[in-house]
Amino acid sequence: MTNPLGRILAASIACLAILAAAVAWHPTAGSNAQVRMADAAPPSLEIRWHGGGIVLQGAVQDAATQQTLAEGAAARLGGESDQVTDWLDITPTALPVADAASLARLISLGQEGWHLQRGPTGGWLAVQSLTDERSVQARALLQAAFGPGVAVRLVPLP
Repeated sequence: MTNPLGRILAASIACLAILAAAVAWHPTAGSNAQVRMADAAPPSLEIRWHGGGIVLQGAVQDAATQQTLAEGAAARLGGESDQVTDWLDITPTALPVADAASLARLISLGQEGWHLQRGPTGGWLAVQSLTDERSVQARALLQAAFGPGVAVRLVPLP
């Protein structure tokens, strides 16, 4: 081919064919696929202090845990239960909350903008300050709520 456009087209097609072959050849080991699925999975429990209200979302194992969390949120809002958005599903296979009362106290302690997520491998709480007394207390409640076997951390709000 003497046409420069033809050479560019042929090179592009060859590159695409090599890329397609590499993608098709790359083995997807079960453990890698599971890690990708776990990373892509939505959090199993999420709590947001937002817009003067509190949003509870995800799944808990039983109605008692759901009620404890909803009551903690209402207490934080001065009894204004209509400002609590309870989107919690009761699912026996949900990740356990080791101490629902500690999580309810954490909800009561929370401030506007805080954001908590619990996933399969751990949990985190986004706070304004990582070192103030309220955040230190929140981290202790977070650990008590999820249990000693769950990795928890505080992260700064953006």
